[in-house]
Parts: sequence; structure tokens; C-alpha cells
Amino acid sequence: MCESTVYTTDGTKIMEDAISIKIDGDTIDLEDILFNKKQITGRIVEIDLDKHEIYIKIKRKGNF
Repeated sequence: MCESTVYTTDGTKIMEDAISIKIDGDTIDLEDILFNKKQITGRIVEIDLDKHEIYIKIKRKGNF
């Protein structure tokens, strides 16, 4: 399988078993294998395909 775990840059887990990530500007839509959805405002800063990990820097009130 090709699921990934999504974390903030400080290591907080946002979602396990993410199978879909859609990006529109600063908006990131995540969906897991059970079709649970989350919408995050930020930007992806790292994708580790070997470890199946994705890191997002969360946008905070006007800046990153």
C-alpha cells in the first residue's frame, strides 16, 4: 500500500494512512483510507517516500 502519515514540522501527527493530498495555494486537503477528510492551511515542506511521511508547515495568522 502507499499510505503516508502527515505531520506538522514540529512533529504533531495530523493524519495517518493518508491516500489523497490536493493542494490549492495554501490550502491542503487530506483524505485517509477510511475517507475521513481534513483541510489544513500551510505548505508541504518535506515528503519522505521511503518512510511514507509528509511534513506540513502550518500557516499562522498571516504568515508561516
